[in-house]
Amino acid sequence: MDLRLKTLSGEVLPPLILTLVLWLFIFNLSRGLVLLEPVAPIVVVEEPAGAPPTSPAPYINTITLLSIIAVTGFTFFLIFKRYPRLASYISVGAFWTVSFLTLLIHIGYIGNVSAIIGENLILGIVLVIATALAFLVRKSSGVAALAAACVTAGAGGTIIGYMIPVLTFIVLVASLTVFDLVMVKKGYLSLLSHEQYRERINQLRGLVVEVGDVNIGLGDLLFYTITVTTTFFKLGLLPAITANLAMIIGYYLTLQLLKKWTTVPGLTIPLSLALASALAVYAFIPQVH
Repeated sequence: MDLRLKTLSGEVLPPLILTLVLWLFIFNLSRGLVLLEPVAPIVVVEEPAGAPPTSPAPYINTITLLSIIAVTGFTFFLIFKRYPRLASYISVGAFWTVSFLTLLIHIGYIGNVSAIIGENLILGIVLVIATALAFLVRKSSGVAALAAACVTAGAGGTIIGYMIPVLTFIVLVASLTVFDLVMVKKGYLSLLSHEQYRERINQLRGLVVEVGDVNIGLGDLLFYTITVTTTFFKLGLLPAITANLAMIIGYYLTLQLLKKWTTVPGLTIPLSLALASALAVYAFIPQVH
């Protein structure tokens, strides 16, 4: 969840490419051809339908997920500090795994493909695509790496966003805006701004994507996607479009901050604007519910 800027160039592209990709995946999910579990993998305590804001489920889910992110992130940083080559392999391995599993779900159900060409062929196709995406994000930078990262984040984020309960979503996104700020300014992500680690950031390709002079975390793209997707399926089309536009605006505002600071949180402003604008539209325009 770390965004960095050296100069101004191709860094304007991430939210635009991601928007195109995530809406293609949302369209695929909205047709009802993809069979998913009713509860997202990030949900520890199932949220009852119509649960009130006082329900403990969304808060327990959020605390659990943020704790996992913090512990995993700090552990990974220690690995990166001591064994950078191992961290590099973990980065691309994690990227490939997410690509393979999530694309398998999406592609397996596009137009009932599995009934036409068979599961084994689909498995082979997804294997090739995931490997190609991992190669691009590992060996290239710029638009090619960004597109590969957006496909992976779009595939994974739309699946999670489709399943996550609405209250857990609201509490999680609101908490992430603060969590990311703390991690970048005081937590383990702040350590990546040290010169000795900045020079090795390209070893984390897969979890970090280089485009223009920006290094943007795959987690940022993932949570951007989750936010728009959950808004679409839980609140409606107009709130989702509003959230998407607000996320883009927030991203560009974040870029402006990078002119003053070396490292800024990639989630705080985009998710704050996206969540607030989506809830406002949902509350004041009843016909889009």
